[in-house]
Amino acid sequence: MAISIQQLIEEIVPERTVLVFGAGASVDSDAPSAAQLIELIGSEFGIRGESLTLAEVSGLAERKRSRVDLISCLRKAFKGVRAKGAILNLPLYNWKSIFTTNYDEVVEDAYKRKLKPLTVFSSNFDFTVHADPAAVKYLKLHGTIGKDIADGHVSRMIITDLDYDLTQDYREALYIRFSADLTDGSHIVIIGQSLADPDLREVIQKALAIHQKSMSGGRITLLLYTRDESRASLFEARGIRVVFGGVDDFFLALAKRNSSTVMAFEDTGDFLEHTPRLRPVTINVADEVDADKANLSAIFNGWPARYGDITRNFTFDRTVAAEIAEYLRSSDNLCALLLGASGVGKTTAARQAVIRLRNAQYLAWEHKSDHALIVDDWVSVATRLKNASKVGVLFIDDAHAHLMSVNDLVDALVGANIFSLKIILVSTRSHWNPRVKTPNIYLKGVERHLSQLSGAEIDRLLTLVETVPQVRSLVESGFGGFSRYEQRRRLLDRCEADMFVCLKNIFASEKFDDIILREFAGLDPDQQEIYKLVAAMEHAGIRVHRQLVMRLASISAHQVASSLQSLTDIIHEYGVNEKEGIYGWRVRHAVIASIVSRYKFSDVEKITELFTKVINQISPTYDIEIRTIRELCNIESGLAVIPDKHIQNTLLRRMMSIAPAERVPRHRLIRNLIEQGDFDQAESEIRIFEKDFRRDGPIVRYRILLMIARAIETPGLMREDREAILQQACDLAVVAVEQFESNKTVLSAYCELGVETYKLTGNAAVYDAAIEKLKKAEGRLADPEITKMVARFQRRITSQSMVQISQAE
Repeated sequence: MAISIQQLIEEIVPERTVLVFGAGASVDSDAPSAAQLIELIGSEFGIRGESLTLAEVSGLAERKRSRVDLISCLRKAFKGVRAKGAILNLPLYNWKSIFTTNYDEVVEDAYKRKLKPLTVFSSNFDFTVHADPAAVKYLKLHGTIGKDIADGHVSRMIITDLDYDLTQDYREALYIRFSADLTDGSHIVIIGQSLADPDLREVIQKALAIHQKSMSGGRITLLLYTRDESRASLFEARGIRVVFGGVDDFFLALAKRNSSTVMAFEDTGDFLEHTPRLRPVTINVADEVDADKANLSAIFNGWPARYGDITRNFTFDRTVAAEIAEYLRSSDNLCALLLGASGVGKTTAARQAVIRLRNAQYLAWEHKSDHALIVDDWVSVATRLKNASKVGVLFIDDAHAHLMSVNDLVDALVGANIFSLKIILVSTRSHWNPRVKTPNIYLKGVERHLSQLSGAEIDRLLTLVETVPQVRSLVESGFGGFSRYEQRRRLLDRCEADMFVCLKNIFASEKFDDIILREFAGLDPDQQEIYKLVAAMEHAGIRVHRQLVMRLASISAHQVASSLQSLTDIIHEYGVNEKEGIYGWRVRHAVIASIVSRYKFSDVEKITELFTKVINQISPTYDIEIRTIRELCNIESGLAVIPDKHIQNTLLRRMMSIAPAERVPRHRLIRNLIEQGDFDQAESEIRIFEKDFRRDGPIVRYRILLMIARAIETPGLMREDREAILQQACDLAVVAVEQFESNKTVLSAYCELGVETYKLTGNAAVYDAAIEKLKKAEGRLADPEITKMVARFQRRITSQSMVQISQAE
């Protein structure tokens, strides 16, 4: 028996509710129904057949005339359609997500008019990292009226049977998201005109199948405008509740339930008050410095020190922390960059610097690295700080993963002459050095390096052990028996040979690998499987989270809590986006993840199989999984560990198919093809890239390198042909370095062209022009990596000159 709309409303919790709009949900906004579209197309194209579906009549219309005429006809029906009535209240609530089978843009209009953020998915080109992680996700199963290939757009409206065939991967990705939302125990409310709607019935059938398989406790409710007791009883028998009513009834009842009282705004002095998007993606250090939150055991075993640990004096001072804090106290300095290998204590040192600044009355925040950096909001915070004569500090760990946003933020602050928000950046050299940075990072900042412990730091460590009983009790008794002088000698020897991962490593008398492997051996087989899976994925750069582990390890939602309990102090779960049900999983240290991965996935076939599974299981509507695609392309620990580039290329193509808007896999594929000598395929991929996107710096660089490779390596060419290809590359490079004058990789390709031209022709003119550009960039950008590049190219050209002189003699 159908329930009342009032009963439905009483159960609605927007943050736990997924709305699905079917045909009829936009009728009050003057959107046409499917029947009206069929009639319109039939009349316009002279197609008769009362039993034809919308897909069938559209397919016939396209074959009879053209795609352009079909889309033009459809758009006439949607002309003037905009949000009206109750649907305008939709943005007032923080829905978990919204799905639709409709083509109209009524929902987009409602959010735009309410100035509320909305992330829209209408094709697989929308699968990328989005700027606002708090925005409601709107997933359009059939595309959108405003975008189609008829306009030269990469998206298409899904209206003909052929469209359905061509977009199967896109729709399947949306249904994976739908499945995850339902499995998470959410309430699915499907709103439509009638149970006779075939698209609505498809959604219902999908929801039923997922619900029956997951047994997650989620609920499914149908809100239908047309009363149909007979069909409703059939769905009720299958566990779906039915409510009869319309969109207006739903939002009217919801508005009545919620208080209409608007609270007056009160300025609390919180500098994030006016930028609510920052709250879920930012750690307020003031909330974390409580010494009661300290956890010495976690530090001892390898977790980075938290702010409470530092406040409790459970850490020893790193010299670089004081240097960074002192540097940023100057009103003219904006940022400090801390670089070092994994395992040297960068995060803890940076947090010590933050605490020092906070003790000097700075407001302090830390960006959560799993989320996008929201540049505009941080500029707003910096402006408020300046107007209030306050100073704050923002710590960004893994800064290389947010470098474009970091560049934009630093440039915006320097351009506005705002130095009230200091920025601390942390990264590894291998990730930081190759990337293109704004010159302002170096012109208004300082770079510091962290490696093994210094003598002074070892003295502080020994003092920590001697003066803090909790630390002393954890140190190995054998080590504790030495005098301070002997302890210092052994620590100096250990710290020269090993990185500082944790106290357990430094004070142990055995190899750190053995400690970790013995710990692994003591776990149950099921726990071992999860541990090595998480460790290998984290080491490869994959953003590990609960749902991904559940998919790969085939564990149910009911097993998650017990699995984490058995892996306490080994794997930590933390919130990434609780509304979307995303909880990250992390091994306690990157070095530990590397050790487990190295021993448990030593076979290339095993790691290839793991990467293949991960890529095939990616759900691209989640930002965290798009970040996985990017990180797998890194040249240090991702796909690069697979020596066979043919296998790499297969996996890269799969990534490109899943998320074609992501540029990094395309760049990596083109690079591999050039290195393999597959020049025709590389040229083809470059053309497709330039068709899908505008030309960017990496693609210009690869085009130059491709032309160099063709000139040098292609067999059977005459010398004059090789010279002609290099001249074409030179023409391209000259234009490119003007367009991308701050891109050191483009400048490097120009210099590479100069060296190869000199080798072939003996003429150094191209090299001289290129190295001059690179030297100018060195002075302008202040990037120390460019200085190394200049020296490297100068050595190469000198060496080649000596070779040619020797040959001439």
